[in-house]
Amino acid sequence: MGMLGAALLFVGMFLPVFSMPTIDDITYFQNGRFDRIIVLSASVFAMYFAFARNSKGLVAAGAMSLVFAGYSFIDMYLQVRDMKASIRTESVNYEFEGSIDTILNTIELQWGWYVIAAGVLLILVAGFKRDAVNEKTSG
Repeated sequence: MGMLGAALLFVGMFLPVFSMPTIDDITYFQNGRFDRIIVLSASVFAMYFAFARNSKGLVAAGAMSLVFAGYSFIDMYLQVRDMKASIRTESVNYEFEGSIDTILNTIELQWGWYVIAAGVLLILVAGFKRDAVNEKTSG
């Protein structure tokens, strides 16, 4: 489960997470921020910890991914929301207001976030599941 989560997290970074009609889809890895390197590294470490059956390492890699990917998701969501609000307020007296609404509805977050979230969730579940199994066998 941990290996699958690490693979999903790694692949999810190269899937579309944001789209706009005037530009191509943007992936998490293209977002231009430092956190992409941290999440990419966490996915590689999670794969290593899954192979090594190190549950504490899996939990740490999953938690690190959750924090940085979660922060990026919230930040990107707020930027999209603010951008849409700004465009709407600036185009109040614009005669093609219906066209602007159509364009604004195409600016959205994409399905790559689901793959990233599934990867983080599987990494964390695998780490906590192994921890619970280790406690039962040692206790």
